[in-house]
Amino acid sequence: MRSILAMSAAVLAVGAGFAARARADDGLGLYVGGAVGVADVRSNGYANVDYYGFDRQDAGWKLFTGIRPIAPLGLELEYVNFGHTSAGANYSYLSATSEAQAVALFAVGYLPIPLPFLDVFAKVGPSRLYQKTTVYYPTSCNGTASSCPQYSGVLHQDIWTTSVAYSGGVQAKFGNLAVRAEYERIGGNSGEPDLISVGASWTF
Repeated sequence: MRSILAMSAAVLAVGAGFAARARADDGLGLYVGGAVGVADVRSNGYANVDYYGFDRQDAGWKLFTGIRPIAPLGLELEYVNFGHTSAGANYSYLSATSEAQAVALFAVGYLPIPLPFLDVFAKVGPSRLYQKTTVYYPTSCNGTASSCPQYSGVLHQDIWTTSVAYSGGVQAKFGNLAVRAEYERIGGNSGEPDLISVGASWTF
């Protein structure tokens, strides 16, 4: 968790650095923004406790900063929080919670369309994903849910994954303000979370 917080601080620090550079060079196309949406948090589960994972939705959000020095290409750094979900799994006496957060650095490509107020873009780049899953399970059971002691065992799993993230979206520009809709997904060893979001950014 401390590493995620440190990387989140890095997003803000890099954004501040880009801002200072943009003011000095007058033309890097620096922007900052945020978005909210619906996330899918996925967990692959643990076979040794008969828990085989789940795919649940939760509210997600993200912060991002980027530069667009030339019209077709840019660079974007983001922190994304996919939320925290819980579910029963397989049997009524099993329960699990899972959460996911990530930092990603994207190369951004913009489709050359003859509409200056509209951008269609795709993003790809490396990511660092943190997934935490907790499973609550009975340590003894004779095969019926009523005889199983509730949550007598707890299994924790914290997984860090360095992988590839990808995204695509569209944004409309109104002067320095841009409003975007976007889909993104991040590779992970314990399920791949994704986020459908709407957000806004401001270009300096």
